[in-house]
Formats: sequence, structure tokens, C-alpha cells
Amino acid sequence: MLTIRATARRAVLLTLTVLMAVLGPVPALAADPSVTPDGIYGSLKVDDVPAAYVVLVDASSSMKDKGPDGVPLYTTVKRRLADFLGSLKPADQVAVITFGRATSVVHPLSPANRTGDVVDKELPRSAEESASNHGDALNVAAEQLEGTTAPVAAVLMLTDGALKAEGTPYARLGSPAWKDLKKRYAALSADRQIMGYGLPLAEGTGLSDILGSAFASPRILPVDPTALGSQLNDAKNQVRKQKALSVLRPDRGRGVAVSLGGDGVRPAGNGKVTVAAGSATGSHSRTLEVTLRSRARHVPLTVRLSADAGAGSARVSGAGPVTLQPGRSETVRVQLTWRQDSQFGLFSGSSDFRSQVTLRAEVSSEWTKVVQGSLGEAKFSPGEPVLTEVELQGTVPDHTPGWLYPLVLLVLLLGAAAAVQVRNRRNPQLSGTLIVTDLRSGSRQPIPLHGRKVVHEMDAGQARAQVVVRGRRNADRVVLWLRCERAAAQQGGERLVDTGICELGKSTVLCGIGFSHETESAMAESR
Repeated sequence: MLTIRATARRAVLLTLTVLMAVLGPVPALAADPSVTPDGIYGSLKVDDVPAAYVVLVDASSSMKDKGPDGVPLYTTVKRRLADFLGSLKPADQVAVITFGRATSVVHPLSPANRTGDVVDKELPRSAEESASNHGDALNVAAEQLEGTTAPVAAVLMLTDGALKAEGTPYARLGSPAWKDLKKRYAALSADRQIMGYGLPLAEGTGLSDILGSAFASPRILPVDPTALGSQLNDAKNQVRKQKALSVLRPDRGRGVAVSLGGDGVRPAGNGKVTVAAGSATGSHSRTLEVTLRSRARHVPLTVRLSADAGAGSARVSGAGPVTLQPGRSETVRVQLTWRQDSQFGLFSGSSDFRSQVTLRAEVSSEWTKVVQGSLGEAKFSPGEPVLTEVELQGTVPDHTPGWLYPLVLLVLLLGAAAAVQVRNRRNPQLSGTLIVTDLRSGSRQPIPLHGRKVVHEMDAGQARAQVVVRGRRNADRVVLWLRCERAAAQQGGERLVDTGICELGKSTVLCGIGFSHETESAMAESR
């Protein structure tokens, strides 16, 4: 007999089965590939990159003192130094120098696989020197480094004593000899990475000040003779990081080169390309062949393509992430789609079609976080985005809307009506009678006024005259505008021409002729 719990379990399983059938299989979560410093070191073949180590061993008599573990410091140094030298790679180079009152190169700079007898046969059996001339030791170390082209170098100073070099140029920090020493190391660092490591074996060595007088940023490890082996190993790991960075730095910001091809695609210079769009209207598409070439020599790159068409209709689709191995190329196909619509025109014909889309290639690398974090190269970047301007060029037919010509006719008619109205307002209808008086004889002649213009010819004394009458608006009232042209009274005389205004119900004189207006009512306003 089924229990309630078993029944509920079956109901849940049945529900899940139905959901999986409807929704389909649940996609597996993709895990990012694990990138570690060791993985990067292997890809870069860091062990084949040479590094120059110069080990400075204090051989003063105080090194016979016992450390916290009861073992003389000099003995501890020899044991840990043997392990350290044995862990170096064949491509590395090593020089071993002892210093006290005198400085001795017990093992000149040479491949690390030739250091098997350094500790047992080349180092002094015991520390017997009576002073500690750190400056001279650093000077001899610089001489050793001048003979190598290794891109990374490290000077490791192992000492238990403070500076004690009376009677020498290095007796006092800040002396000209120390200043020259710092310049020397600065010159050596111009084309390579040189690190200074201080491994103090006792308190009060002043190693920070001593190495700071030669190196810009020395690293001083804690005072702990029992941890000397791990400290030497730490220095080696730091050198290994610098090896990797010396290989990686030329790849910083290299990025990718982008080129476009395909049917109808042609370069236009300055990183731009044009695409032939044809002359037909409607939706169009074209396949673009995007070739991505990695400029990096060592870093794998991931390129993501996107597009920005601004306010245009062009779009790019089908572009997924592309993985590029160092120095390799990859060609991907993307679909460019757009729409061409006819353009407005008064007459039949064609217009240019232009549309732009910007193809953006975003560059990243799965190594970036590790290089910036674990390797300490905070400014590392695989490259800036690459932008390619794509311009569509074609033609489209012009079209004239069916409502355009009726609209134009309506506009013309309205314009004509407005012009007539303006003209009529400026030239109001005439009414009443204009009385023309010959001032010499006193004879009067009436001229009936009608319409918007009256032209009248008459005899004025012994000469012929023509009078033109129009209505005019003067501010807020209507007046008569008169033009009188009178022939010369005598043969060979000059014609008289005069113009003037006659207010309604009043009179005026032009060309020696009197004009007055008579009416039973005021002149009608403009209609």
C-alpha cells in the first residue's frame, strides 16, 4: 500500500517529467576554462627564458654565529644555497660572490647547470672576513650583469651584518661611490628587469637602506634564517614571474587586425569599406566575410563582434565569439541586412542611397585576470576595440505622392486669392465725383468715380491733360491718389507731371488744375 510520502514523491517526479518534455532538456552550464600562472608559464615556455642570478654571500666572521636553530649562519647559507642552485633551470645563469673586507667572484656568471661544485669546492669553508663591504659587492655584481643579455636579473644579498667598510669609497651611504653605483644599476635596467633582494640573517643589518642606495625598489625579506630556503624559493618565483612578463609585455595592447571582404565589398581607406547596395527598393542582405588576425605572439584572444547603425536601418547578425590563437587568423561570416525605400521627388528619377553601420571587434583574453592579478601586471590589456566603418552605397527611385499636385494647385489658388485680396485692400473701390476746375477760366468738369481706377482725358485751358485716379489707404482712412499729366501750353514747352493726394470731400491743386471730391456719403471701404 502506498504511503502519503511515496505518493507525493511520485507526483513530483511526474511533474518534472512533464516539464522536461515541454521545455526540453536543461542546458549544461558552461564552465570557464581554468587559467593558472603555471599554465601560462608552460604556454610561454618560461623555463626556456634565461634569468641571471648574482648571489652575494656575506663571508664576515660574524656569519659563524649560530642561528635560532643552533646551526651556524654560514652553514645554513651553504645548505640552502645548494638547494637553490640545484632548482634553477638550464637556461638560467648564476654568479656567486663572497664579500667581507674583500670581494671575491668565486663563480663567474655561467649556465646554472654548471654550479654543482660551487658550494662544496668554490665557496670558502668558513667565514673569516673582518668587515662587510656591501657596496663593493654590489659593484662587482653589476660587472657580472654587464656580460649578459638575459631579460631578467636578480641580485640576492645574504648578510647578517651592517655596512662596515671604513677606508673605502663605500664607507658611507650617499657618498659619490654609492651614487655612481645607483646610476650604474639604472643604466643596466634600461633594457631589462633587474631586481634587488635582501635576505637579512640577523637584526640591524640596514639592508633596506643599503639596497635602496643601489636599486629603485628593492625587496627586503623578513629576518628568519630558518626560512632561508623558502625565501630563496620565493625570490626564484618572483624572477619566474618577471620572465613571463618579459615575454608578455610586447603583446600588451597588440589586439587584432580586422578586414572585410565579400561580394560588392571594397576598401575605402582609413579603416572604412563600402558595400554596393544596388538600386532596388525593399529589404536586402549581404554576407560579409570578416577576417580577424591576431597580432599577439603569445596571448590567446577572444573577439566578439557587434554593430551599431545609429539611426539607420542596417544591422549585422550571426557574429559569435571567435577564439584566436597567437598569430593566427580566422574568417567568419556575418549577415548584413538593411532596407532601401524610395525617396520623395517632384519628378521621376533616382536618388543616392546611403546608410552606415559600425562593426566593432571587442578584444579580450582569458589570461587577462591572471596576468593582472597573480603576475602583478595591472596595466596589461590584450588590445583596444577595433572599429570598421561600413557604408552602403546605392540608388533608389524617386516617387511623387498622388496628393502633391492637387496640393500645389490649391496652394497656388490660395496664393492668388491672397494676392487679389491684398491688391484690393491697397486699391479700394472708387465712388462719388471728382470735380476738375480750370483755375484760369473757372470752368468745372465732373468725373464720375467707379471701379478701382479711373483714367480721364480732358482740355484744360489751351492744353490737353490726363488724370489718373486711384483709391489708397493712408493709415486708417481712404484717400484719392491723383496723377496729372498736362501738355505744354506753348509749342516746345515742357509737359507738366504731378502726383498728390486728395482727401474725401476736400480739394487739391495739381499741374495748375483744381481737383475736389464730392459725394453724398463717404467712399466705401474696400470690399
